[in-house]
Amino acid sequence: MVRKHVPALLEALLVCFNDDSWPVRDAACLACGNFIFCFPEESHPYMEQLYPLFFANLSDVIPSVRQGAAASLANIVRTYGQEAIEKVVEKIKRGLAGVEQQTDTTEKYGGLEKGGSTFGVAKRVRDNDPDLHSNQTMYSCGSLAPKMRAGGCMDHMHRRLPEAWETGDGCIYLLAELSSIPACHQKVFDQLPALAKASSLKHYHQHHVFLESICKQLPIIAKSIGKQMFKRHLEAFIDPIFYALVCDNALDSSAASCCLTELSKLLGSSILRARVENHNPTYLSALDANTFIAPY
Repeated sequence: MVRKHVPALLEALLVCFNDDSWPVRDAACLACGNFIFCFPEESHPYMEQLYPLFFANLSDVIPSVRQGAAASLANIVRTYGQEAIEKVVEKIKRGLAGVEQQTDTTEKYGGLEKGGSTFGVAKRVRDNDPDLHSNQTMYSCGSLAPKMRAGGCMDHMHRRLPEAWETGDGCIYLLAELSSIPACHQKVFDQLPALAKASSLKHYHQHHVFLESICKQLPIIAKSIGKQMFKRHLEAFIDPIFYALVCDNALDSSAASCCLTELSKLLGSSILRARVENHNPTYLSALDANTFIAPY
């Protein structure tokens, strides 16, 4: 019944895929991934139009949109096999390599006070300046209208060009999705050195977000491709994981703690400890402390 309407439905999804609203783009991306998986022959003529849209969502400024694009691209790989693998892996290569070109974004945050933040919220230098809070337009609590066009907190039309690290972040999720496909295990394994190199870069402000994603997805990748393959590149990730573990960013620290716990379960606690000791013995105290505080 549905098959004869596939072209019309795909045309509708293409329109939604180009929408300015990110929830619409996200929903269209997920729908397209499932649609292609169900109707591969009918969808194939549209792939040249769809690939750029999937890759644009993979670089989107909204994290959940990047994650949705990764899941949809994995469905495309499952559907079209080697034809899709080559396109997707090439995107991953460029995305991870591009993180090195990410510009230092500290100038965007130059208006923040020096020193620690309160409850993780940084304070702007002139926050208490009366001139900033007098005779100004009033908005409802939670409204995003001052930051966006008219429409307030229900306006999802805000868009900006993605940064290089965001494209790399999307590639992390894509690698994790591809790792669940047996035919992609070698391709994922081959990209681990590039992933490790990208995880070591700290010259840009949002590197903590990138590291958090790596710490969350690395155990998934390791479990999927198997511990024998993963162990060959384990040492390359030790420095970034422990940097995240002891840093002041609570989300990074928590993600790194869970990452070490999961890797310990997968590889064996004694094997992980031996690898860490061989790489950098000074990390052992943090590893041992994590053993006692990590959730089970």
